Order: sequence, then C-alpha cells, then structure tokens
Amino acid sequence: MTDKYVINKDFDDEREVEASGFKTVGDFIDFYTVDSHGDVVVALRIRSARVETVSLISG
Repeated sequence: MTDKYVINKDFDDEREVEASGFKTVGDFIDFYTVDSHGDVVVALRIRSARVETVSLISG
C-alpha cells in the first residue's frame, strides 16, 4: 500500500510522490515503496536541505 505525500507544499518547488513511507539517510530523504516480492525500493531520493515540509495528503 502506498500513500501520497507532497514535498514543500505551498512553495515554488512543490512535488508529489507516492510511497509507502520515508526515512532520513545521511543528507538525503528517501521515499520508498515495497515491491511485489517484499523488497524495499527507493522511489525518490532528495537532499534534505531542499525540503521545507513533507505532508501526507492521502493514505
């Protein structure tokens, strides 16, 4: 199951991503999904310095 997140809501660089969740890895935030085999796959990796907000918009 995936949720929909919006990164930097109300900012010029707003971006939506569908993911099962997210976690901080060093200087990055990884949004991940789980594939049909149960493996974790990174759907989007973004530098945490570029992220102002992360909002759950459905899920």
